[in-house]
Amino acid sequence: MNLIETTKNLIKINSVTGSEEDVIQFIKSELNNNGFKGKILEEKGGLVAIPENSSSRIALVGHVDTVPISENQITSDDEDVIFGRGSVDMKSGVALIMKSLLESPENIVGVFYTGEEGPYDENGLNSLLPILMKEHDFEFSVILEPTDCEIQLGCLGALNASLIIRGKSAHSARPWMGENPIYKLNEVIDFVTKNEIKPVVVDGLEFKEILSITQIHSGVANNVIPEVTKLNINFRFSPELSKEEASQYIVDNFSRFGDIEIDNVSFGAMPNRDNPMVSKFISSTEAEVFPKQAWTDVARFNDAGIPSINFGPGDPLFAHTSNEQVSKKQILESYELLHKFLKDF
Repeated sequence: MNLIETTKNLIKINSVTGSEEDVIQFIKSELNNNGFKGKILEEKGGLVAIPENSSSRIALVGHVDTVPISENQITSDDEDVIFGRGSVDMKSGVALIMKSLLESPENIVGVFYTGEEGPYDENGLNSLLPILMKEHDFEFSVILEPTDCEIQLGCLGALNASLIIRGKSAHSARPWMGENPIYKLNEVIDFVTKNEIKPVVVDGLEFKEILSITQIHSGVANNVIPEVTKLNINFRFSPELSKEEASQYIVDNFSRFGDIEIDNVSFGAMPNRDNPMVSKFISSTEAEVFPKQAWTDVARFNDAGIPSINFGPGDPLFAHTSNEQVSKKQILESYELLHKFLKDF
């Protein structure tokens, strides 16, 4: 199986979240056509490929969906780079899993899941992970998200909350009859600005806790003083914090500005740098180690008691952009490093 051509073929298939059936069938067909020996199970949430006689100790995991294609998406490629939606996030990583299933199948299971780019509750791993946990005794998992061929450990938690600032509506010609909640934003913005970035060191790795205002909604008409202003507070928090601790931090710091409602919380994942399997991957590949400054599904596997890392080809800064791209050299390099680990294991 040619990694570059497989990546290109995967990119050609539109698999925006909710429309992944064609790419799932392509993966299944390509594995079978290239001599895959084992079971391929289609489940709600995606596809699981189990090589014949595999010990099933390592899960190689990749999502097959993408965000929507931009109107000005670049889809060409040149000698060094492949362009196109999903090139870096993460169809090149999916191609690596497919090739590994054919060439280094002894200890692995391939997991291709849907819905990662959509709502948390619609992620395919919600259905697949309980099945995998029941049928396999995984010791380790690799999430093939783009990491620039670095090993990125752990991940931040993610929280969204609604801050509702109340006022009193009035005609805009007589604003003294009302109370404009928009004018109360200065205090909130000042607090967020002063607390936007907070470095935290976990297992010797420096994560950054991030506090952001990502949406503001207010007003019903141009000539009406609004009654309510609503903000979305986004909090990317240290993997050391629980969901409850992260939620309490937001409640404690924003309740003075208005009514605060926690909308959703996703726990983070500790780096587990000293875990034997994580240490083995680091020593085998000799790749550089950094913290994951985002949330990924590594958190789900860690929560299930399976040590996990983020590792894959491509610069994550190109993800979701109109010029999304992946280096052909990095695709080959990341496969060689992964292959080396699997052989050493």
